[in-house]
Amino acid sequence: MASLAHRMAIESHRITADVVEASEFPTLSDRYQVQAVPKIVINERREFLGNRPEAAFLAEILAAVE
Repeated sequence: MASLAHRMAIESHRITADVVEASEFPTLSDRYQVQAVPKIVINERREFLGNRPEAAFLAEILAAVE
């Protein structure tokens, strides 16, 4: 998911991607209630756990900006 997020960020100036190691940043892990990885948070509005195919990931991004 991290690789896919970064590839999308490279393709569009409207997308940014940050990857955070949950165990190294416990404050962020607590803030976003990370209990499993990967956990994706989009615009503080949508979040999901686990891997998604590219089309499903893009659908989540688009839903977050509607």
